[in-house]
Amino acid sequence: MIRTFSASSLWKLSGMTLGIVAVAMGTMWFFTTWALRRSFDDIGRAIILDDLGEYGERYSHGGVEAVSGLFVAGGHDEHNQIVRLIDPEGVVRLDVLIPEQPDVQWPDLDRDSSPSMDEITWHQQRIPRGLLLTIGRRRLPDGAELWFGRTNQSDLDAIDQVHRLILIAILITTILAIGPILWFAARVLRPVHDLMDSARELARGGPLDQRLETSAAIPELRRFSTSFNASLDRIQSLTEELEAANDQLAHELRTPLARIRGNVEKILKSSDTDTSHRHAARTIAEIERATELIQRILSIRAGDSGAMKLQRETVFVAKLLRETFDLYSAAAEEKALDFQLSLPPKDEHASVDRRRIQQALCNLLDNAFAYTPSGGSVTLALTFSEHAAEIRVRDNGPGLGDGDHDRIWRRFMRGSAASAENPGIGLGLSLVHAVLKAHRGECEARNHPDGGAEFFIRFPLDETTSTVS
Repeated sequence: MIRTFSASSLWKLSGMTLGIVAVAMGTMWFFTTWALRRSFDDIGRAIILDDLGEYGERYSHGGVEAVSGLFVAGGHDEHNQIVRLIDPEGVVRLDVLIPEQPDVQWPDLDRDSSPSMDEITWHQQRIPRGLLLTIGRRRLPDGAELWFGRTNQSDLDAIDQVHRLILIAILITTILAIGPILWFAARVLRPVHDLMDSARELARGGPLDQRLETSAAIPELRRFSTSFNASLDRIQSLTEELEAANDQLAHELRTPLARIRGNVEKILKSSDTDTSHRHAARTIAEIERATELIQRILSIRAGDSGAMKLQRETVFVAKLLRETFDLYSAAAEEKALDFQLSLPPKDEHASVDRRRIQQALCNLLDNAFAYTPSGGSVTLALTFSEHAAEIRVRDNGPGLGDGDHDRIWRRFMRGSAASAENPGIGLGLSLVHAVLKAHRGECEARNHPDGGAEFFIRFPLDETTSTVS
């Protein structure tokens, strides 16, 4: 079964192949018809010339009766041929036409233009039904004149037969041309499309364990797919090593950080000076920050691998957004931001991990607040579609740069507008992506036509459905 190719390569190939066949057959049709007409015209004149000589000899030995007898005996009256014999006085002594074709008549030829002795003159004229009548005139030794005519009916019949054969050849050639097209589709286009699909899936963050199967492809594509799969093996190996190193590092850091915090807390309890208290409090705050960073890395890793554990509960989505809006209202007022909330008239409940979804919302709002200048605006909006909720966070900051739309969701990747004034190491949006992936949802970012960026997260209201097609 041939798949549908989006690039329409198969249709283009089919069109080119059939076009070449049509041009070749049309050219063959034209030149074959032209050559046959020329050949049949020469053959017809040769037949007339031969009959004029033979009939002239018969007339010399047997007169009009001999000519008439030869015409009937030779079956010329059945082969679209006519004959006329005019004596020296201009009287028509023999006039044989085609009974089945009464519209075939002798033309009105001027006797003064008759040929000289042993000379042959030719005359052609169109007659009904698209036929061509060719006439040869010969003056005999006694002054009589012999006319012999022939229509091209048999020639046209032969040409029609050739045309029918050409049509059959066109049909057979067209059918045979489908074979290479099907072969090209199965052995070339399909493996190329499989390769494109694999590359596209990898670019979207798909599993690294998929490989290109091109056992039915042409040798060149099989060699290419082998190299491509080897590259994927190398990428997967390096990625797994990097992820394992990150996981191991994160796990190994949690224990010493916990011990350091415990020791600092002991120092804090045993010390009476304000300076010691301040230093200890700062140390604990930094440890909390490092611990939160490690926990975020582990959460992202769990979400990417499908191992994130969700504590699902029934949550009213609009109510959750209202609570999150209230949490950020003070920060918006402090930065002089126009912070707005847009909710639908009717609330809907969803089966989600409340803490994770709110964490994703907070990361989006943190990102919007960080990149929106003082006096700007940030909008938090909610809409419901069939079996899904969509949350939109819009700002009027610098927006997304070229290539940011997909890159910003990856770990340790920041947008092109990031600067030293915007703290962060590029994990916030990665966590959003991991949380939505665990909820069988999706996230998207794009620039708004009026400026700024818009971030969308969508998740199903029912845990058994998915928003990802």
